[in-house]
Amino acid sequence: MMEKLYLIARIADTRVALRSRSINSVVMVGAPVEVPGAPPHVAGLFALRSRVFTLIDPHVVVGLPPVAVATGQRVIVVDVAEHGYALLADEIEDVCFIDAAETRLAGKLMPGWARVADAMIEHEGASLLVVDPSHFIVPPALKAA
Repeated sequence: MMEKLYLIARIADTRVALRSRSINSVVMVGAPVEVPGAPPHVAGLFALRSRVFTLIDPHVVVGLPPVAVATGQRVIVVDVAEHGYALLADEIEDVCFIDAAETRLAGKLMPGWARVADAMIEHEGASLLVVDPSHFIVPPALKAA
């Protein structure tokens, strides 16, 4: 049953579904510390419960301009390759069970979204992109390189 549990959020101006198994928590971020020389999608570092997390701006990953991080903004905390990351989220909508099956991506997506989306899923009359948070950290195109 847990494989049908999703976090519904708006990330980089798009409604998406993230599989719950890939998420540790949703928290509010304080002011991040800038990281000189970091890739453009790294918005900084922040500490949470004695642990340091790399803050990722999904806007940059999908080809949009970076956004400013607001103190108190909600982020989605994930572990990728045993490192802690947090994805900036425009809005966290809900955590819910979705009985619909994930389907192959249909139609043409912007190149940035095509790199991070795994599938589509129908929820309450809307099609949502199913995204894997690890693709925002190291997009698939870069993993193969």
